[in-house]
Amino acid sequence: MIDLAPHQRDAVDRILTLLDCYRGTILADEVGLGKSFVAAAVAAKTHGAIEVIVPASLVDQWKETLDDFDVTARVLTHDSLLSDRFVAEPGQHRLLIVDEAHSFRNSSTQRYRALALRSIGARLLLVTATPICNSPDDLFSLVALIAADDALRAIGVASIEDAFRVRDANAIRTIISEVVIRRDRDVLPAELQFGSVDRRVIRHPLLDARGIDELRFPLIGNHHALLRRILWRRLESSEAALLESIRRQTRFYERALDCLRSGRALNKRDYRRAFGDEEDRDAFQKVLFWDVFAPAEAHITADEIQAEMRRLDTLAIAAAAAPRRKRELLTQVRNRNGEPMLIFTSAVATARDVRGAIANAGIVTSRGMQPLDALDAFRRGRIETLVCTDLASEGLNLQRAGIVVHYDIPWNPVKLDQRNGRAWRIGQTRDVVQAIYFIPQSRRTRIIETVSAKNRSRRRLLNVPAESRRYVSLLALPPHLPRDAAAAALVRHLREAGLRAPPNIARRYRAGVERLFREVSTEYVDAQRLRDLLALLECEIIDASGPPDRR
Repeated sequence: MIDLAPHQRDAVDRILTLLDCYRGTILADEVGLGKSFVAAAVAAKTHGAIEVIVPASLVDQWKETLDDFDVTARVLTHDSLLSDRFVAEPGQHRLLIVDEAHSFRNSSTQRYRALALRSIGARLLLVTATPICNSPDDLFSLVALIAADDALRAIGVASIEDAFRVRDANAIRTIISEVVIRRDRDVLPAELQFGSVDRRVIRHPLLDARGIDELRFPLIGNHHALLRRILWRRLESSEAALLESIRRQTRFYERALDCLRSGRALNKRDYRRAFGDEEDRDAFQKVLFWDVFAPAEAHITADEIQAEMRRLDTLAIAAAAAPRRKRELLTQVRNRNGEPMLIFTSAVATARDVRGAIANAGIVTSRGMQPLDALDAFRRGRIETLVCTDLASEGLNLQRAGIVVHYDIPWNPVKLDQRNGRAWRIGQTRDVVQAIYFIPQSRRTRIIETVSAKNRSRRRLLNVPAESRRYVSLLALPPHLPRDAAAAALVRHLREAGLRAPPNIARRYRAGVERLFREVSTEYVDAQRLRDLLALLECEIIDASGPPDRR
């Protein structure tokens, strides 16, 4: 068993208390403070079934940590939740630990739905250093998984959902102080402090690719400005990344011409392959809906598509001939420094381009060859440079690195914290870790302004001073919220089946049960299905006399 540091032992005690009170909590300590050890220690003090849900790249690391704490648990990946059929069993004591939980910040995804339904009747510990990535709505989606909407009514927050909807800053701070554990490195004792970060900026020139602004994007509705901005972002990453996007768009238009000739329609997969890419996926959510693609009133001809392909060809020739000044600046940095170095990019094409320019560099990408071998080679000192996409920015311990290079600045500022945290963490023995930021001289995409605005919003909410916590038993509170349509439909089903609705049916539950309500309201259900649902509701109930014993 690993001996925890004082700040970690304190977190374990607080988490167990919050799990008793609300059946869920969020551990959101800053990067590098040992959150996985805290979560494993909580699991070691828990009886019953334990599931740990992690990114695929962290499975082996988590299995080692669980072994260190003598914990028997099932380890699943984030993506496997969709294919792992699961039905909660009443009376079963379960703990779910979700690492890098910000991956579930979008409540409209199938991944979120799978976790919400799996969490019914279970205690849920969400672990993430970045609970707010883009907006406070990210945090609300996570809080909805761990606490009922009216769980904090006794301390002045009548509805968690309403607080986030109207952006009530005081209420949101109360929510954070009550159900989120977040500390910075100031909580570390002197012997665990891990130096500082020396930040340096390198400004790099950008090809004057005016051809991007001449593109017309036939077939793409009214999203030209967004698409142009994303292509400029690809160029900011590297000429190789822009060329890859041009090639994919050209293939897409070739398919479009084939479709015009054969009279068939393009499918959504063709569209996604052409325009969605690693860092662009979030930005493209507003575009990747079929109702904005190829509007019915549009009449696109083969001549229009062929003219666009000629514009793409001209742009590709300019990009291929451009001097690779950004890459040259990086190789100069590599040649001047002998420290082990992590280089982060947002595009796979850029990572491959950089690796080709640096001798004996390893590469870790979502489509890379044997990424775990490269990680192991870097940790053991067989290679001095590791080129990564953000696949490697979460959770991994790469503290052998003394330099972290942000070759691309991501849309999402929390990725910068995550990247630095691979080296700047407990166990780092250097007094200083260098962080080098490559920033384009052009302000065309306004990436710095975007990152700064998101950071200000995130810090305003998360920098909540530590206060005494008031833990309240959920169902010690009388129901007060009116039934919504889904709950009313459930009550009607129960009455028709001759079953009695729980007295607290009018209250709001955690996200999993709320999902069930909505689904049942649109289904024809039999008495057995209703009995199963009532049993699941009982799993969510905390005795009104106070928090239950720890199990």
